[in-house]
Amino acid sequence: MSIKKELLNELTENQLKQLAEHKGIDFTLNSVQKNYYQSWDEKDMLVDMMADYKQLTISEIEKFIADKKV
Repeated sequence: MSIKKELLNELTENQLKQLAEHKGIDFTLNSVQKNYYQSWDEKDMLVDMMADYKQLTISEIEKFIADKKV
């Protein structure tokens, strides 16, 4: 598992959605993606999709986690 995915896994589903909204990540799925993610847990799907988002950096995720812990 990548470092990015490990960090994203530390967040709750709600926190993942907040981070995605903050970064402008769109979760619109095409038919192939819908079939691929069909049996996935919502949180796992969010983590997988966000990990592929190149504009979301490890340092941004770490900062988001640190801000949530305060």
